[in-house]
Amino acid sequence: MLARLLSRVRIQTQVMVFIAPFVLSIMAVGAMGFYASSLLQGRMDISNSVLQSLSGFRNLSAAMAEFLANATQENRDAVTAKLTDQRALLKSGLDRLAADRSGEQELEQALSSIDGISTRMDSLWQLQESRTALLADLQKAQSVVVSSQTDIVEGSKVLQRAADLQEDESRNTLGDAGRISDFASFTQSLNDKAQAGGPIGGADLDELARQQRIVGMALGGEAPDAKKAIDDTIAALKPLVEASGQTEERVAGFRDATAQIIGRLPELQVVATRRLKAVTDKAAETAKTVERAKTSQRDGQKLTTSAYVIQIVLAKLTLAPTDANLQRLSQEITAVRKGLDMLISNAGGVAQFDNLQPKLLPALDKMQKAATDLVRISAQRRDEFRAAAADVDRMWSQLTAFAEMQRQNAAEERTDANSMSLGTTLLGVMIAILAGVGLTVTLKGPINQITSAMRRLADGKLETSIVGETRADEIGDMARALGVFKNNAIAKVEIEERSEIERAKAEEERHRNDEQKRAVEQQIDFAVTALAEGLGRLARGDISQTITSPFFGRLEQLRNDFNSSLLRLQETIDQIRTNTRMIEGNAGQMDLSASNLAKRTEQQAVALEEIAAAIEEITTTVRSSAACADDARQIITDTKQTADSSSEVVASAIEAMGKIEAASDEIVQIIGAIDDIAFQTNLLALNAGIEAARAGEAGKGFAVVAQEVRDLAQRSAEAGQRIKQLIGRSRAEITNGARVVRETSDVLESISAKVVTASEQMDVIARSSREQYNALHEVNSSVNRMDQMTQQNAAMVEETSAATKELADETKTLLQLIDQFQLDETEARRVNAA
Repeated sequence: MLARLLSRVRIQTQVMVFIAPFVLSIMAVGAMGFYASSLLQGRMDISNSVLQSLSGFRNLSAAMAEFLANATQENRDAVTAKLTDQRALLKSGLDRLAADRSGEQELEQALSSIDGISTRMDSLWQLQESRTALLADLQKAQSVVVSSQTDIVEGSKVLQRAADLQEDESRNTLGDAGRISDFASFTQSLNDKAQAGGPIGGADLDELARQQRIVGMALGGEAPDAKKAIDDTIAALKPLVEASGQTEERVAGFRDATAQIIGRLPELQVVATRRLKAVTDKAAETAKTVERAKTSQRDGQKLTTSAYVIQIVLAKLTLAPTDANLQRLSQEITAVRKGLDMLISNAGGVAQFDNLQPKLLPALDKMQKAATDLVRISAQRRDEFRAAAADVDRMWSQLTAFAEMQRQNAAEERTDANSMSLGTTLLGVMIAILAGVGLTVTLKGPINQITSAMRRLADGKLETSIVGETRADEIGDMARALGVFKNNAIAKVEIEERSEIERAKAEEERHRNDEQKRAVEQQIDFAVTALAEGLGRLARGDISQTITSPFFGRLEQLRNDFNSSLLRLQETIDQIRTNTRMIEGNAGQMDLSASNLAKRTEQQAVALEEIAAAIEEITTTVRSSAACADDARQIITDTKQTADSSSEVVASAIEAMGKIEAASDEIVQIIGAIDDIAFQTNLLALNAGIEAARAGEAGKGFAVVAQEVRDLAQRSAEAGQRIKQLIGRSRAEITNGARVVRETSDVLESISAKVVTASEQMDVIARSSREQYNALHEVNSSVNRMDQMTQQNAAMVEETSAATKELADETKTLLQLIDQFQLDETEARRVNAA
């Protein structure tokens, strides 16, 4: 039925009837493919936007880390620009969402998170400005602490100078008292010489003039009558010394002139006693001043050391504003406050110290407040940054969830499109089968050959020849069309080959992009790992290693800034260590100076031994003088024997003179002993007064005893004066005896000659004895002064050694603190070499 119906029309019409449904099915398949492609393209655009956002958020996180490490306006602008870019990308992705608006909530939450990050960045910038202001306040407070250290040193110097001035004043007063006593001893010996009838020579007068100048400077404005008496004595002795001959008038003139000074000796003794009493009264004050200077110096050193520790702790707090460093700073500030209170209580009244509290205490309060605020602000910065980082992580999670949602939606749409395409294809296949059956029924015979050719062509045998191409009917058209199909198949193969090549290239490009993405992620992981290791070493105090491996792209700037900060920290620690080495070297030099001072003290001790040897030699000279005196007595004995052979009158006169002379000699010996005792007692009392003054409060009682002993020595000297008056009267009796002797001068000529010889010899002995006595006195004074110098040097050696030890201990402590930082080995070798 169908064949008959179709036989009425042309084959072309028959074919069109059977082909039309097949063509319609193919168009439906194409339409479904175009629809699926449109859906996938929209999903790909949204996914691409999300991927760009994710990549941008990585850059945003790096920019935020850069801003936290170096909070500058440039870094802040960079973070703000990246936030603006990310907001634009997310907004663009939100606008391109599909009609179902799936994932819109996630994108809106990400946009909200970007706004939160912008707010936190503004807060971080405000905190950075506050931190910069606090660091400036800490720097100002530190400058005040450094200036206060200078004031403490100057105040200690002021107290030390005051103590030295009082000690020098007491020492000079004691020296004046000693010079007055020396003058009294010299004038006493000069008077003894005059009373004994001995001549006073030019050397004696020169010595008296020298002693006058010395005692004049020692007396100052006191005892004007005594000064006038000394001037009058020198004026009276000058013509007598220039005169020649041993006359009674000249001898009497010597006696009167020296007696004038002797009468003023009690006044000089009163001045000397007053000077000693003044030294004794001021001894406690001087000792208190010296102790105050030592105490203030010790307190000042402790306070200065605490100030240095504050600067070190402040530097640590600036680099690492933690609660532990803040607590350490608070402890050191409390120590400085206590040290300042102790210094003011022990050394008040000094301008440099009195100005410390109004100057230093506000600076310490400001430092404490600024340090507390710095720790608080640093904690807030860390919290804000952690919150911003959490926002970034949250946005990352949201965008990742959005991308996953888009992937799932794309998979669902792809499944639907595949189902529709499959259904349409199956429908087209069924239509094609029906059309084939119809065509087969109508055109089976003529088309078998064409079908066979088409089968071979379908099997890929494109070299198959087409039969019937020369026919003029539709079969021929079909054969010719089959030939065209054959050519198209050949072209399709070529096109497929080219498509395969293009697909391979696209796959290769995709792999290359994936490799670049993995390389970027590896570079970021490498940079984060290297920075974490560098920060870990820095936390352990190891600043010797920088990050040498270069980073990728913008991360290289982060590495350079980290290395620059580390190098600046190395230079700072290096400078502190160099200064500490210099302080340690100066301590060594101070120790060497103390050793030299000890050597000088030993040299002074040797000098004292040499002086003792000189005294021993002078003692030997005194023994020689005693031998001469024995010879003189032997001559006098011979003279006495010669006189015994004279007349009874001469014998009686000589006997009377001998008795008087013996009595005079005994009195002279007694007076000499009393003078020696008084002089030695006076020296002992003077030394006792000096030692009592040094002892301070503990020596007051000993000073009173020394004063009593000095009064006893003065009374002994007065008793000696009365005995000297008795000697004067005895000398008058000797003069009467001499008159009796002159009556018998003819008989006693030879005796007189020997007596004159004996008298001259005795004069030589007496003069030699006085010179030796003076020499012994000078040597004794020198020994006393050198002993004082030796004691002072010993005290200085002890103080210097103690200060040097304390400085060395502080230097070692500072080096131990600095050695906690591990520097680069090259830098460390350079520091050790310096």
